[in-house]
Amino acid sequence: MQIKQSIFILLAGIIGASVVHAVPLQNLDTAKRDIVRYHQSGQYEYEVSHILYSANNYLAERIEKNKLSKNPKKLAIVLDIDETSLSNYKDLKAMGFGGTTVEQSLAEGRADDAAIKPTLALYNFAKSNNVAVFFITGRKEKYREATEKNLKAVGYTSWQKLDLKPNNYSKPSAVDYKQSSRKAIESAGYDIVLNIGDQYSDLSGGYADRTYKLPNYMYFTR
Repeated sequence: MQIKQSIFILLAGIIGASVVHAVPLQNLDTAKRDIVRYHQSGQYEYEVSHILYSANNYLAERIEKNKLSKNPKKLAIVLDIDETSLSNYKDLKAMGFGGTTVEQSLAEGRADDAAIKPTLALYNFAKSNNVAVFFITGRKEKYREATEKNLKAVGYTSWQKLDLKPNNYSKPSAVDYKQSSRKAIESAGYDIVLNIGDQYSDLSGGYADRTYKLPNYMYFTR
């Protein structure tokens, strides 16, 4: 879920607007209702589907070109987990889009997050075409068992590798960790065709042919 290091967009936007532009503060309850309305309206699902449709088309093109190549590559995709492969919306809503560290940890360990269906469809397409799937997540290593259980329960049945942050990771941003993980994938001989995540820190640092950012209307992590 990565919330412990998160700056919630609804709070950051309010504070930033009031300080920089002197815009009247928005009521926090109103901001939370806007999040729920956005989710329930279908707009979020539409945006995710639209982005991943483009990603799937690009992957299909690369697969076909690779089949015709005299020197085919080992193709791969990289997926983030929270708000990319799995949805934390149910837990976040129950915690009022906040929650204590204890509540967040309990939610992380329950292994009951729903799959984000367009991502699962992309995953299945990749697997059916012998494209390797790597998960690189901001979750810490202590959640490995719960994360693997959750992924398998909703349809992500296998993968090449699942990278989680070391429990003692102390850098303020996940960029270095995620970049080094992708670099290791390419060093192993893979061509990362797609890197997909909901945070800019998921995508920064290179080592991917194309990046696709999914919307996250609830929180921001570095």
